Parts: sequence; structure tokens; C-alpha cells
Amino acid sequence: MVPVALDPPFRIRAATYSARQLAGYALRATGADAPELDQPELGGQPAHPALEATEQVAREHVSVDSVWFQNSLRGAAGLALAVYVAQRTGLQHGFWVVLGTLSVLRSNALGTGWSILSALAGTAVGIIVGALLVIGIGTAEPVLWGVLPLAVLLAAYAPRAISFAAGQAAFTVVLFILFNLIQPVGWKVGLVRVEDVAIGFAISLVVGLLFWPRGTAARLRKDLATAYARGADYVVATARQVIGGTVAEQALGASRGADAAVHRLDDAFRQYLAERSATTMNVEDVAALVGGASRVRRAAQSLASLGRMAGGEARLERCGRNLERELDALQSWYLTLGDALVNGRRVPSPHIRDAQGASRLLACEREAARGRDRATVNAALVLLWSCQHLENLWRLETHLGERANAARAA
Repeated sequence: MVPVALDPPFRIRAATYSARQLAGYALRATGADAPELDQPELGGQPAHPALEATEQVAREHVSVDSVWFQNSLRGAAGLALAVYVAQRTGLQHGFWVVLGTLSVLRSNALGTGWSILSALAGTAVGIIVGALLVIGIGTAEPVLWGVLPLAVLLAAYAPRAISFAAGQAAFTVVLFILFNLIQPVGWKVGLVRVEDVAIGFAISLVVGLLFWPRGTAARLRKDLATAYARGADYVVATARQVIGGTVAEQALGASRGADAAVHRLDDAFRQYLAERSATTMNVEDVAALVGGASRVRRAAQSLASLGRMAGGEARLERCGRNLERELDALQSWYLTLGDALVNGRRVPSPHIRDAQGASRLLACEREAARGRDRATVNAALVLLWSCQHLENLWRLETHLGERANAARAA
């Protein structure tokens, strides 16, 4: 009856803890003063939080597995190749090659190909409209100056409001007007633009095929596996910290690893949504898996908070040893989940809970609490609430398994 009686206050505490975290994040986002949020690290606040945050971001993304690193490398390679081709060929307007390369370069070959088709269609329409405009009004500068603001407005508005192709068409018209204002050349400037941007598009396609041509889907699966693995490590480390009462470097390292994994997963998911391949399966299933990784990490942070709540008071290490088999089974299941996601296998059923260990734990805590020592009772309460977090993660396994198997079937 004890776990049943403790379940409502645990739910209330978990809800208030989450609400406090959200309120703090919201205050920080608006620039207002916010109370210090619970963090797993110990040892006080850093002297230079902004510098430490920058260093943390750099550490997280200095890896070939980071989508930031991949996008930076892809863009640098495309830009360097475009500049090299423009200089070696001696094109009249070489900057159009560079601009065309960067405008259509996407995170996968399919997205780059679609962007090239859209850009070519928009450029062709823009050449036709621009040529008709120049032929119609000639090279009269007052008229061209009067049309220019409207053309610039349309070029800035069209990509977002209409389409990428419409933006390319409007931008081409702007170039027609500008070049005829600088040096009247008539409609022939359109031929030069077609040649230059076609070279730039070809460079983007080559770079897209050479650097991660399949996009972020495979990267997202690997980041999911890593996030669940690091999150499970963090849960086990903090649970053992609650049991033993020691501030271990293992828990601090597990915290940093889980944070980095979840941040990289968030970046990969954002890019995945931006790719066309994201529509090939139910995005809700993928979003549920991404959110599940954050829930595992949040459970570990809650366990760390429970450990700090116990402080230096008595610990029930002899009782907590009964959780070892449950922790090992929990960690093993989440590792299996990640492996199934990466290799496209079916996710197994939730792990079988250690009922005997739970019974021994409850009996041990009853015996420890009979002495009515306040520190011992508090330690028993912390340990029971820790068990509630582990039970929530066990319940989460069913939800994640269903989502993962549905995504696999799709």
C-alpha cells in the first residue's frame, strides 16, 4: 500500500518540478531574471556562464556526427569549388556562380536536385519577364529607376510568400534592371546569367552527391540511439548516486554526455523536418521518439534533484542494492531500442521488472523506517520516489516501442 499512497504526491511533485523548469526557461528566453534551475553539476555556478556555454556548444559539435559540422563542411566545399571554377574559367560574372551554388545547396542530394529544378524554372521565367520589360521600356533610366523598388520588393517577398522559384524569377528581373542601369546591355544579360547559374547549380549537385547524399534520416536514427544510450547511462549513474550518496565523476560525465546527445538530436530532427524525405513517414512517430529521449534525460535530472534533496543525511544503500537488477534491465532495454532504430529491427516488448527485488526493497525500507529516525525516513522516501521515476521509464518503453515499430513499418 505504501507505493500506492505515495503515487499522488509524487505526481504532484513531478508536475510542479516540470512547471518550475518551464517557467525558468521562459523567463530566460525573454531576458528576465530567472531563478537558478536545477542542474546536475555541483561545485557552484561558473564564473563566466556565457563563455562556458559557448565552449559546451563547440565541444558538442566538433564531431563529424554533428549536423552543424556536416552543413558547415558541405557549404565550405561548395563555396570553395565555386570560387575556384569562377576564377579558372574567367567568367564575366563569376559571382553568379558562387551565388547560384549557395542558393540551391541543401542537406541531401534529393533536396538539392529539387532546388535546382525550381531555380532553373524560376530563372527562365525571370529572364523572359526581364527581357520583355527591357524590350518594352528600353534603357530609359527614369523608368528603370521607377520599376526597381517594386522589383526589389517582389524579390524579397516572393521566396517566403510564394515559392523559391518565384523568388529566383523576381531576383533575375532585379538583375536585368540593375545591369541596364549600370551599363545598358539589353536582354542579352539574361544569357550570361543562365550560363553562370547553371554552372553554380552543377557544382551544388556535385557537392550534394559527394557529402552525405542521403540527408539526415540515417543521422537522425544514429542520434536517437546515442541519445537513448547516454540518457540511460545518466539514469543509472544518478540512481546509484541516490543509493550510495556519493558525488561521483561518473554522474557528472554522464550528465554532459546526455546533454550533448540530446542537443545533437534536436539539431538533426530540425534538419530532418526541413528535408523532403521527412514526409515519407508519420512525423508524429519520429517526434515521439525524439521527445522520448528528452524524457529519459529529464528523469535522470529529477533523480539528481532527489539526490541533492537527501543531502548528507542517512542513505539506505543496503536497501538500494535491490534496484541493481532493475537498473541493468532498464539500461539494456534502451540500448536495444537504439540498436533497433539504427538497424531497422523490431523493438522488443518492455523488459520484465524485478518483482522480487521490489518486494525486498519495500521490506527493507519498512524495517529501516521503524526506528522513526527523521533522516532515515527521509532517505526511504527519496528512494521510493526514485523507484517511481524508474517505473515511469518502464511505462515509457511501451509507448516508444509502439512508435518505433510504427515508423519501421512505414
